[in-house]
Amino acid sequence: MSRPDRAGLAWALFEGGRVPYVMMLGVVFMPYFAKTVVGDAVGGQAEVANFAKYAGFAAACTAPFLGALLDQRGRRKPWIVAFMAILVTVVAALWFAQPGGVGLPVTVVVTLLVLGKLFYTYTEMLHNSLLASAASGRSMAQLSGLSITIGSLSGFLFLIFVLIALVLPTQGTNMSSATPLYGLDIASFQHLRIVPVLAALLLLVACVPLLLYARDYPSTNKSWGASFSGAFAYLGGLSRHLRAQPNAAKFLLARMIYADGIAAISIFTGVLAGGVMGWSATELLLLGIGQLAAAATGAFFLARLDMRVGSKRTLQIMLSGMILALLVIVGTSPDKIFFVPLANSPLAWGGPVFQRVTDVIFLALLLTMTGLTSGTTASSRALLASLSPASEAGAYFGLYAMAGTVTAWLAPMAIGWATQATNSQQAGFVPVIALLAIGLALLSTVKPSTTVRKDQE
Repeated sequence: MSRPDRAGLAWALFEGGRVPYVMMLGVVFMPYFAKTVVGDAVGGQAEVANFAKYAGFAAACTAPFLGALLDQRGRRKPWIVAFMAILVTVVAALWFAQPGGVGLPVTVVVTLLVLGKLFYTYTEMLHNSLLASAASGRSMAQLSGLSITIGSLSGFLFLIFVLIALVLPTQGTNMSSATPLYGLDIASFQHLRIVPVLAALLLLVACVPLLLYARDYPSTNKSWGASFSGAFAYLGGLSRHLRAQPNAAKFLLARMIYADGIAAISIFTGVLAGGVMGWSATELLLLGIGQLAAAATGAFFLARLDMRVGSKRTLQIMLSGMILALLVIVGTSPDKIFFVPLANSPLAWGGPVFQRVTDVIFLALLLTMTGLTSGTTASSRALLASLSPASEAGAYFGLYAMAGTVTAWLAPMAIGWATQATNSQQAGFVPVIALLAIGLALLSTVKPSTTVRKDQE
């Protein structure tokens, strides 16, 4: 593997600011918002569903056209500056989300979360679009892998810091100092509300090398009118490619459905664990750390499975495993395992965290599911590459990116509806199982290519 130059490394380092933001939302802020700010785990999950639904709908309506417009304009860095300024501001503003009617109202917090998720999606699109320029003739797969490694390491260190410096001191443990760093007030949850601020700072720091050293595309010097016309023409012409490649079209439809379910899992896992199992902030942080390890382990082994049995079969195995894990998860709580009630809640050990047998089982299921989801992106990309003509790869991967946003509102909307209709967090996850099952069924209709493309040999 060749070493990346300064521009490539600057591109890869950007992921080091993005992963902590995602982990902060999933295992720190969302559970705090649902259980403490809203004050009701079930109602809180419904509010989180509203945030994800609105953010997904906004992305579906704007991201595809924005991506096409950026291709017409050329340069990305000015857009990154604008979008990152908004993202950092709204993430840091989550500091003012306090319980008991103090600080920002719930509706304002949800609005901030929607804006954060939307502009995170925009910056992700911009960052991905710079990969070809950043690689500069080197393997894009290698540079992409390096960025994932940097992001995972950054997320791991970030959660470790939050655990030791901010959360453990509030749990009566001797593992750290008696009070959180910076003199934060525990009574007003400053030790949790500071985490989004720290995540915003990491986003800002990670952005600096990208703006200074990463290669940008040259300006096309097109007028705004010509750019808008070109973007509309590009989007209008993509559908023609699908009629000639029905298997690629069926796969993109399947991926659009199951990817929506997988995205919902990452958003709602911490809320579900905190509400159903009553896990503390320490346990949720340990869950996040474990998920990073499970994702790295899963990606390693699933990549090798993909090479042995093919991308379609590997995706079928992953989706089937996720469905089975979710079926057990929705039937497991402190006093039951897979819908079977327990006479009491037996203890697994006498330690400070995950004490009950059901805690250990629930944790194992969540980590297993994370490990399975870690390989879906790589196998999905590989399967589409084998199904699409090499001369039209750009058009098909443009559709692939669009499919990731078109129905991003569907799973959160369904989760919110099911949660409110049943007054149960676990029942709220049933639509996710349905989405994964539909995606799996559609995937079974796809016939993998029997030929090997020259660019994949």
